[in-house]
This record gives sequence, structure tokens and C-alpha cells, in this order.
Amino acid sequence: MRWRVSGVVLVAATLAVGCSRQAEVKPAPEPAATEAASHAEWTKVAVADMTPEQKAEQQKCEEAVKTMSGRLMSELTTALDSGGPAGAIEVCRSRAPEIAAAISNEYGLLIGRTSFRLRNPANAPPEWAAKLVEERVAEPTWLASPDGRLGGLLPIRLKAECGMCHGPKEQIAPQVLSTIEESYPDDAATGFKEGDLRGWFWVATPSRT
Repeated sequence: MRWRVSGVVLVAATLAVGCSRQAEVKPAPEPAATEAASHAEWTKVAVADMTPEQKAEQQKCEEAVKTMSGRLMSELTTALDSGGPAGAIEVCRSRAPEIAAAISNEYGLLIGRTSFRLRNPANAPPEWAAKLVEERVAEPTWLASPDGRLGGLLPIRLKAECGMCHGPKEQIAPQVLSTIEESYPDDAATGFKEGDLRGWFWVATPSRT
């Protein structure tokens, strides 16, 4: 049986926001004396209100997410064709963090995936995005920090095909469910239906200090 994949969003969802064992790429800790204040003061910024510099950074962030999604989709398609959903889970575990790290280096950005219901707890949101994740923002949202950084959350919605790994447990194939439970005993990333908000890509410019 061949498993078909369509669209960039499907990749992110099927890859199980946080399927990988490793954290994808996390921001470097800020100095202890300024950490709380810095994160607390990140504020939302509309694209229309961005400075020219922020707009250029926002466009680069979106391009990085698009590139990451495309590379993940390519490898996922191959895995689904050759091994079905169980094979895709293995790709998530071994390749997703490597691809995220490569994108981070190429674009000079921090990038990853997160959710309010994680498969891998290592993919908890960066601190600046935690409140937005808790609020489950449904539209692309951008924030600016006092030191000039820009961060964004880009929503991932579940496609019907993604239910093979993220749908109700009773609808997931036994061998797939077994692989998930073996790899992620604390998995919380099932029970979704088509169109549900599954999680986000997060992306941010690095610290300027």
C-alpha cells in the first residue's frame, strides 16, 4: 500500500510535532539577570507595523519554515512509500532534528516545532512562545523582544491523512500505535481530527548579544 502526502502542512502534522527524540534547535539561555524581564516583555507585532528590518527578518523566517517543511516532506514521502506510517515515525526520530539544525545553520535562525499536546516533551515551546501556545493562537503570530529579536509561531492544522498517527487511538493501526507507545510512553499527540490545530512551527532570530 502506498501512503500519499500532500502539502507542507501535512508534513509538519504527520511528523508529529516533536516526534524526534532530540530537541530540534532551542534558543541559547539568556543571562540569568535579564532572562525573566526579556521573556516577559516580548510583545506582539503586526506585519503591517513592522520596521523594514523586521519585515526582512519575518520573510526570512517564513522562508526557513518553508524550506524545513519541504525537506521533511521529501524524506517522509519516501518513508511512507517504503514502510508506511511506522517508517515515517522512524524518520521523525532520526532525521527531523538533523534537518532543523541544518536549516538553523543555513538561515542563521532558531527553528523547531511545538504543540500544546506533545509527543516528545523535548519539543516544549521556547519561553517567549509559551503563553501563545497556552492560548492556542490559530493564526500566524509574530513577537518582538526589547533587544530587537523577532519570533513567530506558524500554525499546523491536521490533514485527514495525518490521522494515521494522530487520530483517535481506536482508529490508529495497531502496529503504528505500538511503535508510538514504545518510543513515547508519555505521548499526548493522539485524538485529533481533520482540521484541528495540531501545533506550530516556531522560528526566531538569535540573540544579538
